[in-house]
Amino acid sequence: MPWERFASCVELVHKVLAYCDAGDLHRLRGTSVENAQLVQSYLQHRVRKVSARYFANGEVLQDLLHTCDAVVSGSTALHILLPESGTAWTPVDLDIYVPQRTCTMMLRRLKVEGYSVVKEKVETTTGYPYSAVSRVIIVGNGQTTIDVVVSRSATSISPIFQFHTMAVMNFFSADSIFCSYPNLTLRHLTMVNAGPLYFGTMNLATIDAMTKYKARGFRFVRCKDTHHYKMICKTKTRSVTDRAMLWLDIHGSPGTSYTCMEMFRQFGVLDVRWILGGMMCELESAFCRLCVEVVEDES
Repeated sequence: MPWERFASCVELVHKVLAYCDAGDLHRLRGTSVENAQLVQSYLQHRVRKVSARYFANGEVLQDLLHTCDAVVSGSTALHILLPESGTAWTPVDLDIYVPQRTCTMMLRRLKVEGYSVVKEKVETTTGYPYSAVSRVIIVGNGQTTIDVVVSRSATSISPIFQFHTMAVMNFFSADSIFCSYPNLTLRHLTMVNAGPLYFGTMNLATIDAMTKYKARGFRFVRCKDTHHYKMICKTKTRSVTDRAMLWLDIHGSPGTSYTCMEMFRQFGVLDVRWILGGMMCELESAFCRLCVEVVEDES
């Protein structure tokens, strides 16, 4: 089949790209302008499918994320990183992360879409460890529910780097898809975040969540067994602008990293850095405390 005929058949293109994970799509985008356009169209298609499960209009979710400087994380973001065909599980919930300043706006927009507040949980009872989460507001419309997770910091994404495992340290926004540890996640490998273990916040909900991802085919590995991959060690300082993570721009040209300028345009901060922490590899007596730092513009 000539390339032009293949590219013009959108349904066929989407069926082929459904066998690709985010790493495959990233590499494909870099091969030509034409392929970049096909990948962009497919990524937009996948985000619209997520939106259609919760809203009457497939464009609503992207508009919400853009208007409220919000992101989607959790199992929904992970599912978009994996091949659509061959991934046996389907997300059953939607977690939207918002900064404090846009929470009210998000709730108003969700009310317009037919959702109302079902329950509000303060940070100490949510199961989300540490202080980056202010509260979780559960909204529903009688058929589906959405968790609105409110960040304490200036950006919606800081709580994501405190999750229980590396496999879920991902998100997508109105403009891009992000994976913190692609060398592990796209191979169905993951490590436990040591924070809940060392700081007493490991509970049944956290254990259930880790068990869920094991059932979904993820294998838990030791940190020292992953050092042949770049910037994987749990005690390494990571950044959303370093070259070890994966960004897929849904609307623009492909790139291997985000600059501080791009971060500021999309999330209102210059950078987010984190260390998972725990016992130092090969040094049993040395301990590194977990940390998430938001770098803001102070001009």
